[in-house]
Amino acid sequence: MFIIQTYRTSVQLFDFIDKMVNDMKEYRRHHYRIVKPFRFFLFVLMSIMVIAFAGYTAIGAGNAEASAVRTYVQVTIDEGDNLWSIVERCNKDSHIDVQSAIYDVYEINDIDAADIHPGDKLFIPVY
Repeated sequence: MFIIQTYRTSVQLFDFIDKMVNDMKEYRRHHYRIVKPFRFFLFVLMSIMVIAFAGYTAIGAGNAEASAVRTYVQVTIDEGDNLWSIVERCNKDSHIDVQSAIYDVYEINDIDAADIHPGDKLFIPVY
C-alpha cells in the first residue's frame, strides 16, 4: 500500500501524506448492501420475535402465579368421611397429587387433621 519514494521538497511530502490520509479515510468507509432481501427480512423478523418473547417472559414471569384463579367447593363432612376421599371426589377428572391437595385443604381452612369432625364445612380446592 505504501510506496517509499524520495521527495525533493517538504510540500511534496505533505501532499503525499495528505493523499494517503484521505485514501485511508475512504478505505475505512464500508458500504453495505443487502444482497438477499428475503434472508435479511427473516433475520430482522426473528430478532424482533426473540426480543419480544424475552421481554414478555421477563415481565410476565412474576405475575404467573398471581393471575391463576383457583376455584373451591364447600363440602360438609359426613360420618366416615376422610380428607383423602373428599379431595378425590371433588377432583375426579384431574390427575393431582392428593397428598399435596390435602395439605392445601389444611392451609386454606387453617385446620389440623384432629380438628375435622362430622358437620364441619371445609373449602376444597378444585384443580
